Amino acid sequence: MAILQVCAFGAPSPGNFIAALTALENCMKERGIETIYAFAETAKGRPWCDALCQRAKVYFLPVAKARILPKTYQVFRKIYRENTVEIIHTHFELYDIPATVTAPKSAKIFWHLHDPIKQFYIKGPLSRKFLTKFQYSVVAKRTDGLLSVSNEHAAFVSSLGFPSEKIQLCPNGINTNNIHKVTPGKDIRFLMFGWDVYRKGVDLAVSAVQTLSYPPCIWIVGLDACKSYLSSVNAPSIRYLSPVSDVNVLYQEVTAFLHISRAEGQSYALLEAIYAGLPVICSDIPENEFARQFRNVTFVSNENVPQIASALQSVAQSQPPCNCDISYNRAIIDSSYSLQAWCHTIAAHYGV
Repeated sequence: MAILQVCAFGAPSPGNFIAALTALENCMKERGIETIYAFAETAKGRPWCDALCQRAKVYFLPVAKARILPKTYQVFRKIYRENTVEIIHTHFELYDIPATVTAPKSAKIFWHLHDPIKQFYIKGPLSRKFLTKFQYSVVAKRTDGLLSVSNEHAAFVSSLGFPSEKIQLCPNGINTNNIHKVTPGKDIRFLMFGWDVYRKGVDLAVSAVQTLSYPPCIWIVGLDACKSYLSSVNAPSIRYLSPVSDVNVLYQEVTAFLHISRAEGQSYALLEAIYAGLPVICSDIPENEFARQFRNVTFVSNENVPQIASALQSVAQSQPPCNCDISYNRAIIDSSYSLQAWCHTIAAHYGV
């Protein structure tokens, strides 16, 4: 028996996603089940992918026009021909259709919804809207379930036609063993991730500090687009940083976390920051509502610059979280948002 993990993923850093798949692979191995992978061809040559190839069978899929490209379907037919695949688990939507329509009739199929699909749908061209509607109203009938990291995203695909009785909430899990508790006593400094300038709210952070006479320092980690944007604005208290291989290096150098995204899947970084013991400023979008159960999380209205500015001042002047609050938050994450909890949830959906 084999499980096929289909991943529209090829990022330079493995992040929590590959850590989660590795943990799940080990969990399945304990049950005598092999894991096979199919990644976006952009994963080729990544160190994390090379390491994965050493222990498992890996196939690569085209990216451009992947939903309609004949080669995508050819690769899936090859996978199913060469392996006895009984469970198919797709991630990040791109390969849901080809993985499903070519699948063996006996295989169980689960789609895993990680991204803010409503925003992608609204902003997409008419052709993309048609294909998305077709996917969730027609092709979805062949699936055994959809796992969503957010009730918001689940409700949207249900509105597109995915059978609501097949949808299950499946929160992300982080590798808690890799996140170290922060030490107090540092200069006031916020950390923010700005991979997508607009979606992550980098412009909102800039606008907020520009309203303050004495703005706190904010480190924003991002890619070239973020660097270019920050170099074009007047915000001397904001510093751009390139990505690092170990996020603990960042968490240990800051005193708070700024998470003011306009849209999310379910943020690994938000969970990590809370687990590390950082106070958080968080936008009140539906995808972040789960964070209300944690202590030392300050919510601000989405896109509300005055509230963000006020929260920056308030958190900067506050005492660091106490050990009892950090322990309280850690216990919730260990129980519900750890890799162990995630693997247990996935195995239950698989029925293995």
